Amino acid sequence: MLLPRLRQRGPLAFFLGLILLVGLTGCGYHLVGTSSFLPEELELLYLDNFQNKTTWSDVDQRLNESLAREWVRRGRFELIEERKKAQVVLEGVIRSISMVPVALDDRGRATEYQMTLTVSVQFLDVRGDEPEILWEDKAFSRRTSYEVDLSAVDFFDRQIQAMELVSENLSRALVTAVLEGF
Repeated sequence: MLLPRLRQRGPLAFFLGLILLVGLTGCGYHLVGTSSFLPEELELLYLDNFQNKTTWSDVDQRLNESLAREWVRRGRFELIEERKKAQVVLEGVIRSISMVPVALDDRGRATEYQMTLTVSVQFLDVRGDEPEILWEDKAFSRRTSYEVDLSAVDFFDRQIQAMELVSENLSRALVTAVLEGF
């Protein structure tokens, strides 16, 4: 189609067209979330509840719910409720959640905090006798900032909102990283 027409225009046009065609088809570029390094036959995913090694009592619950929603939204795997029926397992440990003041008022009181959530996570192929690590990150983290009004009574509500937001951000990034093999 295109190459025969370019051949008629001369060897230089043909050569440039061939280079362009090879470059476009073999460049490896794609949209994030549209490809995967994972074998197609893997379909059944068990989400193990992340262990909470922090003093925050419900961060594990929020993260586990957010991860489940993100995997369902992506639609790449069918989530199952029994580990023994799974082909792949996502498991992890919540290592830390920290809050650091990043903005202060004229009296030295914090008006903005940055919350960071760090997890250690593994994505395992559990079809064989021994699990095979397909993807792992021992310090996967995401952060978010939130402002506080020192005169307001919703200080702890802001922390909860920030915890939900950082859990959602981490879940989106984690699922993308697993699917893309980053």
